[in-house]
Amino acid sequence: MNKHLKRNIGCFTADYRDKKVIVGGKVFLAGHFFTNSLNEYWKEAPEGTSSNPADDWLIGNRLMSTHLYMWDVQDNIVAGRLDENSAAKVHESIQYILRVIRRAKPFRYLDLAAEKERCHILFGAESVSRINRFLQMRAKYALQGDSYSRPDSAEIKQFKNEQKHLDSYLTTLDYYYNLGNDMNAALDFGTEFVKRIAHLEKWDESHLIRLAMDCMKQAPFGRWNKPFQKVISPHVEYVAMPKAPKSKNYVVGKRMTFVRFLDFLVADFFEGLHAGHYPLLCENCGRYYLKTNARLQKYCTFTDPNDPSKRTCQAVAAAKGRAAKERHPLKYPYENRMKTIRTHVKRGKITEEQAAIAAEITKVRFWKAMEDVVYANTLYATEIRQDSIYKAAGIKL
Repeated sequence: MNKHLKRNIGCFTADYRDKKVIVGGKVFLAGHFFTNSLNEYWKEAPEGTSSNPADDWLIGNRLMSTHLYMWDVQDNIVAGRLDENSAAKVHESIQYILRVIRRAKPFRYLDLAAEKERCHILFGAESVSRINRFLQMRAKYALQGDSYSRPDSAEIKQFKNEQKHLDSYLTTLDYYYNLGNDMNAALDFGTEFVKRIAHLEKWDESHLIRLAMDCMKQAPFGRWNKPFQKVISPHVEYVAMPKAPKSKNYVVGKRMTFVRFLDFLVADFFEGLHAGHYPLLCENCGRYYLKTNARLQKYCTFTDPNDPSKRTCQAVAAAKGRAAKERHPLKYPYENRMKTIRTHVKRGKITEEQAAIAAEITKVRFWKAMEDVVYANTLYATEIRQDSIYKAAGIKL
């Protein structure tokens, strides 16, 4: 990777260590940004949060709407001349993209003001004129015949500088051109992975990686313009990083610099997978969340958008489970009584033999209530009480 990319493009660097990812000085669990990309780029802005109705579009779709002029400019440069009108449209498109992504992760943690200024200079009219002069100079030397005169050292140095400038222009253009497509590709891959994960025999790293690679190989999504495995090409460095923001102790971390946004998302996915983190779909709200432990988990810890009390989906699901028990007027007091009997055994208040007799009486009365509506509506509430059960069992506390 060219060194000037690292210097000029500040949006593409992430540090990984201790199962975490650090972007813009903010620390997250590895896999966080890939999972977030499945939600954030494909949801509409809340109604009334933007003054411009166009801002309510899905972020991914808005980014892909800027492709037309970017494609034209790439073709123009290949042909040997950068059209000023098309280049001006590209300038507007990239400034628009930077406005679209300014509140989205991970861009909100980066210095987008500096990136906006860099792009303003790189895609401005003066830069376009500079690129055209270079293309003309290069064409002039290429068209010389036998009278070719070799450029002197100063001209060669100038050629190198202008080529670096053109490379920076094209690399940045390619990044923003592919940004929407990269979000779309990550969505396709992520949804396919989550859809198939339920059919795995085991959810360990080996099985999860094989599933991920299989999803990439099949690629039934039709949006990648080349094999997925060849897309991932980060520049990796191992650097010393403080263990905590103000710590004097250092650890070895992995610093990755990305030329494409898809590289970042996929690297984050695999770093998360290596740490035991992977995306799942919440059965309550339908959003993707990052699973980070081996517990059986079906619900996320996000706030349920449909809950007036602003509880998490886990809390809402737990409350629904309790409510289901409470809605059964016969089963709830039975389970409560059985729990009391078990507690008294553990505390030594009654013997195992007494507990077995009391439990049997409780079961008989419960099933009688389930079968006899009259009994359930009259005597059951009294006879399922602790004093009535213990009296029938001959137990005195």
